[in-house]
Amino acid sequence: MKIILWCLLFAILSPAGQLTNKPTHSFRIIPIPKGETGYSNFASVAIMSKHDMDSFLSSISTQIGWNNRQEFERALLNAKLDFSKEALLLLRHSEGSSSVKVTFEKPILQDRKLICEIRGRPIPPGYGATADMAYYCFAVVVSKSAVSQVELRAVEGGFSERRLAPIVFPITETAASHKLLHRPAR
Repeated sequence: MKIILWCLLFAILSPAGQLTNKPTHSFRIIPIPKGETGYSNFASVAIMSKHDMDSFLSSISTQIGWNNRQEFERALLNAKLDFSKEALLLLRHSEGSSSVKVTFEKPILQDRKLICEIRGRPIPPGYGATADMAYYCFAVVVSKSAVSQVELRAVEGGFSERRLAPIVFPITETAASHKLLHRPAR
């Protein structure tokens, strides 16, 4: 019995034991305001470097139509991104009515592809809906070594569901390119 306990203690305290207990994270979600009028100013985007982040923040700093741009910027900056190891994805979604309930499903990692889904739920029959556009965004940080691409799948709500074509963002380990990868805003 003593030998088993000593072996167990050695395994826990040895460097190999410490390495196996170290958690690895392929992605994390940054809490940002879910709905914001200012999100209409940009499309879904992959931010791969500090230069990309600075350019993005500079571009939104003069945009009008934000309810609380400072809260959004603060959340991104407080995330303490390490662009040598991580990429930031801002996944945008629009709905034709703010009456549509929008959710961000838990991302799924398949091999090295992270699948993210934003889903607008249909408005139940007999319920009225507002006729205002609603803009949503979800921020996901991915490990460049664990994730090679992010696929955004979106479903618009309204009075019936409509699945949109998936958008794929390649994730590169180097920050050699300062080009933002995005889709046009709708």
